[in-house]
Amino acid sequence: MDFERFLGIASVFWRNNLPASDGDRWIVVEALHHQSRNVLRNLLFANALRRVEPARILVLTGTDEHWYGTIWADFNVEKVERLCEAFHVAEVIDVHALADRFTAAPDGEPPAFDVAGERLVPSGEGPVRWSGITPGKLDASTYASVCRLDLVPRLDPEQREDARYTGRGLRSAAFAGIYETLFRELDTVAFVTSHVDYDPWGLGVEAALRHEVPVVHVQSTGSLKAYTLFPEKVAGEPEGFRAEMTREIGRYFDDHVWANREIIRPSAELVAWRSRSNLGRPSWWRFGASAVCELRTPGERAQFRAYTMERLGLDPALPVVTVFNHAVSDALGTNRESFGDLAGWFEETVRAAPTLPAANWLVLDHPDQDKYDSTGHFASVAEAHASFPNMVFMSSKDLSKNALWSMTDLGLTVRGSVSNELPAFGIPVLQTGWSEWSSCSVSTVVTDRESYWKTLTSFIEALARGESLITAEQVERARLWLWFYRGAADVASLLVPHWDLMPEQTHFRALEINMRSVESDGDPLFSAVRRMWNRREPFLTRFDLTSAEALSEALPADPRG
Repeated sequence: MDFERFLGIASVFWRNNLPASDGDRWIVVEALHHQSRNVLRNLLFANALRRVEPARILVLTGTDEHWYGTIWADFNVEKVERLCEAFHVAEVIDVHALADRFTAAPDGEPPAFDVAGERLVPSGEGPVRWSGITPGKLDASTYASVCRLDLVPRLDPEQREDARYTGRGLRSAAFAGIYETLFRELDTVAFVTSHVDYDPWGLGVEAALRHEVPVVHVQSTGSLKAYTLFPEKVAGEPEGFRAEMTREIGRYFDDHVWANREIIRPSAELVAWRSRSNLGRPSWWRFGASAVCELRTPGERAQFRAYTMERLGLDPALPVVTVFNHAVSDALGTNRESFGDLAGWFEETVRAAPTLPAANWLVLDHPDQDKYDSTGHFASVAEAHASFPNMVFMSSKDLSKNALWSMTDLGLTVRGSVSNELPAFGIPVLQTGWSEWSSCSVSTVVTDRESYWKTLTSFIEALARGESLITAEQVERARLWLWFYRGAADVASLLVPHWDLMPEQTHFRALEINMRSVESDGDPLFSAVRRMWNRREPFLTRFDLTSAEALSEALPADPRG
């Protein structure tokens, strides 16, 4: 692909599809991820929003040696700058270079910086240097960032005192000061970001919420998914983006999805049927043949279950509790959870298993464990408990979806996607934390450790008696969520190549063809962004979900004929 040709076509396209006047307001856009797919999605959303709210765009980009060395395969600031020029961005700031200046600045000498010729001066007021963030929130962001960068599940007290942690803390404070200055001084329409965790992104989200700036979280999956938290939807001091979105999603789901279940049900059943043979993610991060489930009847499930139980050496007379380990360094402390961290929940659950011998225990690692843990955490926990007779530790990639679904009688997770996938097929899940869908009543969500142990014990006893732990309503709600997440809240647009369209040159090529060959009038990107923004809805949707009449027109009575 000719990158120069793409830039030329994109520049002409947006010159013809943006308001004549940018206005005096700003849309702040994050371009801090190394993948161009993230940057493109953020810019596409921001330009669609400019058609609703005329504004200039300020893009924040750059990286530092820690992110580049640990996670990024590549980062090209010049490439981001050229993309921004083609998308008619007014200003691009290397925010990591600016963070260096903030870190080096002496107390009492605020490091002023310019945005489009306007001088912005950090304020000296606030509990943290040049920022109103609380020290506790700042330290939580630093802690989560260091764990992610070092691929460790937690830090011991000595690590929190060493030079690396102290240095990251100073950098986190710098990011907090930069975002504080931007959102205090600029008249900001929205903060558009691909991530909401860790110091380069999460501190921007925190500052935006404090200054009542809408936050748009553009998702890294599907066609185009974006969650938006509007400040007027938050009662009191924001608890955090993820917690507030959990509440917003639950309210919207009950009001517009569950309330219209009679209309949606045939389409939801089709999505559930398709997910049985899902060849991609999410299917607890599986893809390919291992993501296919051919089991169709209870009899087939029983036959495959007997075979798999014998292969793994588990007692066929006992129910199976499957423990789904997490990516243990991922986004620590960003939502409500009953345990101190993801690794702590896993360790304590495994440690308690021998005290609950009325069940088999299948303990699985995360399929992408190597990208999130450098300590061998799963292996060390497995080694310490391998002697328990009704417990099996194994790599999840060695277990097919057929085997997993046939064996599991109860799934345990903190916030994993299994908590919406398994209930859709009648398998109950116990969550010890909040996920984006955990207010949609598809799983059992506990609020503290005491409730977790009490509920887990009672669930195992009920399974031993042959009782069901899941209701018909939970199953239907889970299937409606699958429909909502995979269909209704995933906007298919010619201007947004699907996330899985790779390599990068193919992604750019698809966008180039569509910008050159297809008229933009009526493109779903523009109508979806306008509908979400004007109605202050928490996410993009393919069509109007608030009207039963509109739903009936959009959805056939039975998609399968």
